[in-house]
This record gives sequence, structure tokens and C-alpha cells, in this order.
Amino acid sequence: MAHIQHRAYSSIRDIPRDDWDLVWPRLAEGHDFYRSQEEAGIEGFDFLYLALYAGGTLALVAPLFTAHFNMGLAMGDAGRRRLQKLQRFWPRLLVLKTLFCGSPTSEKGLLGIHPDFCHDAALWRAFDRALLEQAREHGAWMIVFKDFMDADLEALAPLEPLGYFAGDGLPAASLAIEFTSIDQYLERLSTGTRKDLRRKMKKTEKSGALQIEAVSDIGPLIDEAFQLYMNVHNAGPMHFEVLTKAFFLNFNRYMPGQTVYFLYWMKDGSGRRLVGLNLCLQFEDRLIDKYIGMDYAVARDLNLYFISFLSNVQWCIDHRKAHYMLSQGGYPVKIKLGAQLIPMRTMTKIINPVLNWIANRFA
Repeated sequence: MAHIQHRAYSSIRDIPRDDWDLVWPRLAEGHDFYRSQEEAGIEGFDFLYLALYAGGTLALVAPLFTAHFNMGLAMGDAGRRRLQKLQRFWPRLLVLKTLFCGSPTSEKGLLGIHPDFCHDAALWRAFDRALLEQAREHGAWMIVFKDFMDADLEALAPLEPLGYFAGDGLPAASLAIEFTSIDQYLERLSTGTRKDLRRKMKKTEKSGALQIEAVSDIGPLIDEAFQLYMNVHNAGPMHFEVLTKAFFLNFNRYMPGQTVYFLYWMKDGSGRRLVGLNLCLQFEDRLIDKYIGMDYAVARDLNLYFISFLSNVQWCIDHRKAHYMLSQGGYPVKIKLGAQLIPMRTMTKIINPVLNWIANRFA
């Protein structure tokens, strides 16, 4: 095999799109997605891209980012609550600088690997050395491959002999669109859930207060839309990232053909006001639900969460999507609505070799 060299890029704009597309999986969130994320100015995250070349050929590309990771995010509810109490007095307790392979906002973790080099042990050894170099340069305690699905995790098997160990991440959820109408979808649910959803739909429709709109640009509405996102963000127990207005705008800028903003308007005597937002990306086979925002003062009365879910299901039917991909969290409700959980896996290496050996034994 040709001599392998690596280079770390601080911006995806420095990697020619044609080179990226040669190795990146088709229909995945790709070059434009990572540019949208990179240029969003998300506080606390530094993005970079590691490329490995073999004889001038791009053999592997890995999107990376560094962040201070609160280990409470990887714990169950009880453990997270206990840690949060301790962090009131010791804010940096179990908050570790980490080098991640993947993205804080992507559907899943991925690598771009040239098919000629998938099983080349020399490439994976060089990749490991390059990751360790970047981790030390950025003061990271560990390297984590974030949110890899089982099928994608198989590609990382060559890393296990190099000291990486597998773990479980938070699952994603997916609803298979194997029906041609909302009525057919509802028939697949339990009797209680079906009756509850029909009641919510009837109540919202009868009120006539809600108007749903799918648009490709929210520039004039960004202040109201972003506040709706922050309402949901602030209501949650713990979060990895806080998005920015630029994040919501960049997808229309760089991915206009894949971006759909679902807007929820409440009509009253004085006109209408924005009470809900759902940022989604669409590809040939699926709709990816990225982030939701809502006005909690009216969300319950309007059954906004469930109406938005059903609206997106109808959109998938109308646009012949095979899958409606849902975000992490809220699993009991999503299972009740017929979604299947998709396991997500991690691969981790602690920079300190002694601690990594111990962690491997427990893993």
C-alpha cells in the first residue's frame, strides 16, 4: 500500500466537494450539511475534518468536533439527577474535553471510506495515530465515535484491536411509512392510542385555530422561530448543544432542496401568530425530524406535539417517503405512536493508556 498521510482541515470548504463525494455515503447528510453546522457558530464546539491520503488518493475522511462532554448525558435519569446535584457545587465534575467523530446534530455518525481501503489495516492504524494526535493537540481526555448505527459500526471493527471499546448510545426512532393514509396508520396503533389521537385531531380541527404551513425559508420569522426552539430547549433536563439562529438559517442557504420548515400558526381575532416550528431535512427515502419549537402557553390546548407528528406523517405519505426519522428522547411516546427504536453505538478510547486498559476490561 502507498504511504499514508493525514491532514486536519479547520473548514470543510478546504476539502474539494468532488473528493468528499467520492468517499461519502450516498443520501447521507453530507458536505452541505457539515458546512451548515460548521458555520452556525454553536458555542463550545470546534469543528474539524480529518483526511487520510494514500498515494494522493483520499482514502478516508472523518468529520470531528471537540467539546466538553457532561457525562450525565450518558447516564440514566436517576444517575443524571444525582450528578446534577453534585455539579451545583462542583460544576466541572465529570465534564470532560472530548474529541468526537461524528456530529452533535447529524442523523447518525459516519465515516467516508474509499472502497479500496475499507479493510486495510495500515489505514486504520494511521487513522488511530492521527486521532490521538488531534486529541492531544486539543487537550481531549478521550476519543468517541458518536451515534453509529449497527450497520455502520461494523466498519469500525478494525479499531477494536487498537484499544477502542464499544458502548451503547441513546437510540434513535423511526416510523416506517407502510401505509397510504392516516386512517391506515391509525389502524396499526392500539385501540386506546387510536381513540386518543382521533379525539385530539377532531378537537384541533373543530377549533379552527391552527394553520400548518410547509416553507423553505424562515428568514423573516427567525426571531420568533428561534424563541420557540429555545422554549423547548430550556424545558429539557440536560442538553449537549445550544443551537443558534444561523443554524436554522444555514440549511435553507446550503441545502434548499432538502430543507423543510413546518410552521404552526394560531389564528385569533387579531390575525395569526407563530406557535410552532419543526425543522426537517428530506432525502429520497426519508424525512428527518431535526428540531422542534413551540409556545407552551398554547401547545397543550392545540395538541401541538401530536398534530405536528401526524402532519409530518401525512407529508411523508404525500411525498412517498419510506421512513420518518425521529429525534432522540421521548421514547415512551414515540413507541406508543408506532415508532421502532434504532440502537446507536459508540466506540471510545481514553487517551491515558492505563485508564483505557481498565475501561476496556469493564466494557
